[in-house]
Amino acid sequence: MNAERELAPSTFSLELRVPPRPHAARSARAALKAFARYHSLAPLEVESLTFALGEALANAILHAGTHEDISVGFQLDEASIVATVRDHGQGLAEVPAGSLSMPADPSETGRGFAIMQRCTDFFNVRSTPGKGTVVTLGRYRRP
Repeated sequence: MNAERELAPSTFSLELRVPPRPHAARSARAALKAFARYHSLAPLEVESLTFALGEALANAILHAGTHEDISVGFQLDEASIVATVRDHGQGLAEVPAGSLSMPADPSETGRGFAIMQRCTDFFNVRSTPGKGTVVTLGRYRRP
């Protein structure tokens, strides 16, 4: 093993804060794509994660009920790429669990968590009413 490889960190991360405005979601998705491109991930490897990130941000923007910035983080290691969206808003009384199904009504609302789950290899929601919600989205790296 060469010296450069031994000194290289095995985990990379990026943290940003975005205002709870729709245009900020576009910036966060672009940041994820740039982060992935910089670390030589194939576009197809992050396409679904980018879509799920957009859904998580849309939920935070629409439902957090606060003007506080949304924290967005990306972490990459040899096994996976993970995006985390944290708002400091109203929180949820119930968090989704298990395999989520799409709503029977084909309306534009109520599909976010199911979409996020389908676009990721792992998905988690933690929420505290009155304190906010954290959504973790991840994809395993493909060889």
